[in-house]
Amino acid sequence: MKLFSLDERLLNCASLVRNGARLVDVGSDHALLPVWLLKSGKISFAIASDIGEKPLLSGRENARKYKVEGIEFRLGDGLSTIKPEDKITDIVIAGMGGEVIAKILGESELVKDKSLRLILQPMSRSEDLIGFLYENGFEITEQKALTSKGKSYTVIAAAYSGRKLAVSSVFKLTGKLNLEDGESVKFIKKEIRNLENKSRGDRSVEALLDELRLMINEKN
Repeated sequence: MKLFSLDERLLNCASLVRNGARLVDVGSDHALLPVWLLKSGKISFAIASDIGEKPLLSGRENARKYKVEGIEFRLGDGLSTIKPEDKITDIVIAGMGGEVIAKILGESELVKDKSLRLILQPMSRSEDLIGFLYENGFEITEQKALTSKGKSYTVIAAAYSGRKLAVSSVFKLTGKLNLEDGESVKFIKKEIRNLENKSRGDRSVEALLDELRLMINEKN
């Protein structure tokens, strides 16, 4: 059976997963990402974790349909289903708000293993997630922007460094996006529009908008 295609969000997440990884996909839903990665031979083992039984049932059906082995399905909240003996190397948390992803990370000591790669794809409030990462000893190692179904998103690879840093409001919005990349510029323009809708004469927001606009104008 021909393997399905991932949408741009999950495809970009998949591109940041390391070859041979032992993966956990938090909030896995239909387990499309771990099934695709195992079937493609990129990873050696996966845990599909979800808070709901129905998504896991759907994931099990997808694994059977595409004859995928090496995947375990676990019911639970956040990273509570993961144990040290699982020897996880890469963690994907995608399709949630940035504040929800931050909460999941903040509730787990496991993520403070410096060898782990965190692959995070916030659907909204990415600035909350980026601020959390740096204020809690994590660092972005790679960041991309993408368009999926007409909407602009970012996907972040991060790891624990132990260095807690305060970052600017601009950095929380732009992170380590490459401003030479058209998708990154598109994402920042979306953030500008969101801020414009919220500003209503707020001088601090207007100053932030001016800085973001300058970044775009300087590079384009």
